Amino acid sequence: MIIKVGKFIGFMQNSNNYSYINNKVINIKSELLFREAEDDFYYFNKINNAYKKLTQAVRLTPTHLKSIILLANICFIKGKIKKALSLYSIAKNISPNNSKITAAIANCNYVLGNYSQALIYIEKSIKKVSFENCEFYSQLLEIKINILFEQKKYKEAYSTFINFKNNLRKISFITDYNINYELLSKKIDLQKKVQKSNLKIV
Repeated sequence: MIIKVGKFIGFMQNSNNYSYINNKVINIKSELLFREAEDDFYYFNKINNAYKKLTQAVRLTPTHLKSIILLANICFIKGKIKKALSLYSIAKNISPNNSKITAAIANCNYVLGNYSQALIYIEKSIKKVSFENCEFYSQLLEIKINILFEQKKYKEAYSTFINFKNNLRKISFITDYNINYELLSKKIDLQKKVQKSNLKIV
């Protein structure tokens, strides 16, 4: 169930309390509440305080993307997966090309057992991410493999894993080749000399 966001009304009443980000009206208090919530969440581990502040921030500015995403993240952590999914869906309407939001929607659907929907969204997210962004890409593939496993599509899950592993090796090889070629050559030469002299490397 997607939470319906009402139109922002009355922003001309006190223009000093509002700002514009990407041509969208942002209540300055929403921004302040977001920053306080960020500190509460990341530095002080006050999750409930952050939750309350972000809820207020979103109520004041229903299109405040940062607040919506962080609130969704907290909902997910608190086990409120359906609410998290609703918030991520709102965030996607505001920023449709954000691959992290799409991935979060996939992850929520996966946790809720909506595997077909999860697979659709994870595929969308994977298409938007470069393979060079290895850490994020590997997280996406891990979710995809888990979804395929739950769908009993074992061959496809295995194939996805093998393809990723092979591509990862290619990138690692190129990186090592460019950066450590001389060091690698020295190590190989040293190994050959040691083998000839029957010595062991400690």
